[in-house]
Amino acid sequence: MILYITLVLLFSSCDKDDNKSSNELPAATTTGANTAGCLVNGQVFLPRGNSQFGPTLSCFYQQDQDGYHLGLSIVEKGSNENKSVTISTNPLQLIQNTTYNLAEQTNNGSNYNSNFGQFIINSNIYSSNQFYTTNTNIGELKITRLDTQQKIISGTFWYDAINPQGEIVKIRDGRFDMHYVN
Repeated sequence: MILYITLVLLFSSCDKDDNKSSNELPAATTTGANTAGCLVNGQVFLPRGNSQFGPTLSCFYQQDQDGYHLGLSIVEKGSNENKSVTISTNPLQLIQNTTYNLAEQTNNGSNYNSNFGQFIINSNIYSSNQFYTTNTNIGELKITRLDTQQKIISGTFWYDAINPQGEIVKIRDGRFDMHYVN
């Protein structure tokens, strides 16, 4: 009987760990682990599936004639739709241990000039529902590591984004630890 109980506990704990790893946010590390995730309206959101629009997790930090640009994209591909959480900064040179506001995206002619977050739902019938931060639906991005020699950028984020119909999506407990492309 004790052997039976021990085996049941052993196998049930293995099942928990398997489910836990795929349904929990990654640790907020700063080692270049190439991980990211957040909560979308309280639900765990991780890069999953094969996206027809590119990688399910990507990050770039680059400099051009207009300044520095960060782009982070986390895509969760489902059977009927792709969802993506995106953060963009323009044209700031980011500084480690600094927090940046995420607000409305602005266009000053040929260049976008702002820090913003967005959440997009693309269905397989090519319709999309787009949510963006604004001056009243805001958020924050904190850079916890920026190593330009090893090309590692890590941070945390949160934001509220709204679509044209007034629906709000709450992005919380966001974290990323990425080797970036420049």
